[in-house]
Amino acid sequence: MADVTPPPRPRRRSRCRSDRGRDDRGQLFLVAALTLAVLFVGLALLLNTAIYTENLATRNTDPGTDPSIGYRATAEESARELLRRENANNTGDPAKDYGYPTVSDWYVGSVGDWSNGTGLHAARHARVASVSVDATEHGTRIEQSNASRAFTNRSGAADWTLATGIDVRDVRFTVAHGSVVASNDSALANDPFRVELDNSTDTWKLYVYDDIDTGGDDVSVAVVNDTGFVGECTRPGSSPAAIDVSNGSVNGTACPALETVALGGDANVEDSDVSFVNADHAGGTYELTVSSGSGFTNFYDNDGTGPSQGSPFITAVVYDATVTITYESTDVYYRATIRLAPEEL
Repeated sequence: MADVTPPPRPRRRSRCRSDRGRDDRGQLFLVAALTLAVLFVGLALLLNTAIYTENLATRNTDPGTDPSIGYRATAEESARELLRRENANNTGDPAKDYGYPTVSDWYVGSVGDWSNGTGLHAARHARVASVSVDATEHGTRIEQSNASRAFTNRSGAADWTLATGIDVRDVRFTVAHGSVVASNDSALANDPFRVELDNSTDTWKLYVYDDIDTGGDDVSVAVVNDTGFVGECTRPGSSPAAIDVSNGSVNGTACPALETVALGGDANVEDSDVSFVNADHAGGTYELTVSSGSGFTNFYDNDGTGPSQGSPFITAVVYDATVTITYESTDVYYRATIRLAPEEL
């Protein structure tokens, strides 16, 4: 009889522990990767939100203010430039015709003409724009333009006071190399030419000479204040040396010693007396601007004749001015009052 018993089933192979471990680690890696991806996406969204918020914060939310800001900047620069030009063009004696009242009137008129022109343009766009001069201060430019003359006054005095009780700025010299005496910064011997600025609180002395320690022709500038020697700047060369106290430079190169004189960065020394000492030991040209003060009598020659021809002279200038800038449109009203001084930049 045939055997119809079914064959035995093969035994199912059971999974070992090592296989189950590999599956668990794979699932952990997958979960970690998904978690990192979510974090990176979230971080990107956060950075984008921060950048967008910063852009919104820095945007001008009121476009109507842009024309007023632009007009203020243009009006201020134009009024400052007109002040420079009127001062430069005026050559009149402060005590005579074309003196201070004239240059002040010229400046007021020039600003008014500029305001009328720009105001007409603004009116075509339904806006009101103007700039007006509220006040001006009397000033005096002291100058010597004869490059072959010593720095003495019109009578030939070597020690003399240019002005007293004034504010001073825009101080510049062009000194001939052959006119200065030999000296050095350690002794300052041989009586070199010096400029003294004294405001009753502080004193600055600026010495100009040919430094014997450097050899060759040069012009050196040394600064001494109430505490002692500050420093020296030496610039060699055969051309005249341009000493600019206002911006603290010699021949266009920065002079740190001179920068200590420039109060506020513009050599605007207040309530001072300005004097030259040993002025026969230096020659060339110079220019400085002072506010209204005293000490001008008998030191200058504005006629340019006789034995004093070519000596220092004075002209009237506007030392500073106060102007008001106004701009009005349907969106904004802007008004500002500012002080302008041409060399305080």
